[in-house]
Amino acid sequence: MEDNQSIIFVQFFFLIGASCTIAWALYAGVFRIAPKASWRFAFANLLTVIGILLYTQRTTEVNYLYWFVADMTILLGFAFARWGCQYLFKQPASYLFDLVALATCGLLMLMVPPSLGYAVYLVILMSITAAVLLSLMGLDNVRAARKHLSIYYATLINAPFFLMASLFLIRALALFIYPEKLANLSAADKLNSPLVMWSYIILLLVSNLVLYGNALTRLVFKVASLANKDQLTGLWNRHALLKKLEEVDALWQRNGLAYSILVLDLDHFKQINDTYGHLAGDLIIKNTAKVLQQSLRKIDFICRYGGEEFLIILPLTADNDALVVAQKIQTKINNSSILWQKNTVSVSLSIGYVTSKPHLSVEQLLQLADDAMYIAKNNGRNTISTKQSASSDNVEPSQ
Repeated sequence: MEDNQSIIFVQFFFLIGASCTIAWALYAGVFRIAPKASWRFAFANLLTVIGILLYTQRTTEVNYLYWFVADMTILLGFAFARWGCQYLFKQPASYLFDLVALATCGLLMLMVPPSLGYAVYLVILMSITAAVLLSLMGLDNVRAARKHLSIYYATLINAPFFLMASLFLIRALALFIYPEKLANLSAADKLNSPLVMWSYIILLLVSNLVLYGNALTRLVFKVASLANKDQLTGLWNRHALLKKLEEVDALWQRNGLAYSILVLDLDHFKQINDTYGHLAGDLIIKNTAKVLQQSLRKIDFICRYGGEEFLIILPLTADNDALVVAQKIQTKINNSSILWQKNTVSVSLSIGYVTSKPHLSVEQLLQLADDAMYIAKNNGRNTISTKQSASSDNVEPSQ
């Protein structure tokens, strides 16, 4: 009867593991959904299935394949799952730490013959290492999810990883205190324990559900981000600009934290397109976006406002500081150029800037910044201008 249960378990586990492996491989190879992460999740499932199949061949005899290799294969599967999550959320990969942890566990396992006689020691080592990998994977995911979610929801989504880590630790502690319960708490004897059988099935199912959930979360936020980004430059687009501007203006209205707006327009851009072609024009726009990103703070908001126009929101920035920023940008743009078909193409910017005023709405502020930019254009281009109101101009020469 027990052998039949074991066979049914293995078949069921293999079916689930194979299905998850194939699904992740399809994500990576066919649908191209986070391919680097998906391949690692596929390997994680494959290694886990191989490890469990090796467990089913254990006997009382000393055997490195069914004991040492089986345990290390499953632990390597956990490591692959962690690396997949790191790729999914664009975090630094922890290869060195994880491989050192696996090597340490492996060396400690090799200190005794891999057999039933030392199973308690081996299972405790395996459980502790698994708990470390799973808990670190959960922490990685929580930190990544915090960029989009509150700490409560980020932790809730990844709670299964912490739960699984806790169960492995509890198993290690239980075996340390009650070594005679080995047959009920581990796969030391051909997976004959129903508790062990179902725990591995549930672990495989839950872990894959969490990984699918994380992949879906990442995909949703990536799509939402792309909807607010300019495809050519990667900067924010006009849709995202209006939302951000409302947020900054609300802070200004509530706390009196002044902000400034810069509108920048590439000079003689049509002439560049006509002379060198639209591909050269696209390259100049991308290069300008790069210079702007390198010139500003992380809290500043850069938007591609139109074809060759850019708009920058400078939080916590008054008139004089806005002028300093505009001059810095102008200098960097003037000192930059691109090489196009053996021709060096230089560009300049006309910049208009305004600072928030109590009597000005967001729309009025945008209009004033746009007007100031056209004043700069009319003053000969490659200049900086500001406009305080509809009836007064204040022109600052470029430095």
